[in-house]
Amino acid sequence: MTSGSAGDKPERVWGFYYGGLINPKVMQQLGMAPAAQDVAMLPGYELQISPLMNLVRNDRQAAYGLLLLLTHDEIAHVYGQLKAKYYPYPVLARDREGRERAALCYLLPKLEPGQAEAQYVTNLLEPATALGFPGWYLDRIRSFLPR
Repeated sequence: MTSGSAGDKPERVWGFYYGGLINPKVMQQLGMAPAAQDVAMLPGYELQISPLMNLVRNDRQAAYGLLLLLTHDEIAHVYGQLKAKYYPYPVLARDREGRERAALCYLLPKLEPGQAEAQYVTNLLEPATALGFPGWYLDRIRSFLPR
């Protein structure tokens, strides 16, 4: 917590990001400048893209993404630019070394079904590949590409 004096730096919080927000190009377009980042996995959740990205509870699955350290103002700025209203939920993500880290994860309470646009899926697939996400997870992402 910050004391509120003028010289204090804004408080930063860890968030688990799993969609297009892990793409460096998208981060730049939205004005995201994380103070730190780490590849992470979130057990107990499954990626959905129909047509927007979301995670849903599934004890047999895991989602991959990035832990990003951002200020509350940065988070509000980013999520204020998105097409839907995502809500923060507390989660325990695991970094590459298997250490758990408390983070906020932004989810849609309800996702209306629909087909995702190819570019929308590619905005996740490209960084997921570059970050070395498992092959089965990359296949999951590809499964949302229009046929």
